[in-house]
Amino acid sequence: MRICARCSGKGLVNCPRCQGHGRVDEEQLELIAAAAPATRKCPECRGTGQVACPECEGSGTVEDEDD
Repeated sequence: MRICARCSGKGLVNCPRCQGHGRVDEEQLELIAAAAPATRKCPECRGTGQVACPECEGSGTVEDEDD
């Protein structure tokens, strides 16, 4: 076993949908011209800005490669 290089052993990476911000722009009907877009909690990371690392599946470690 070795530490996952993608997440540095933390098991978490920035959410790809919100880029780690935890919030996303909500598309809405524009009732007023030039209305600022509303934001809401990111549904992918539930507002945390982090998701489980896809490389190690959140464990922080990966199997050594057998050559």
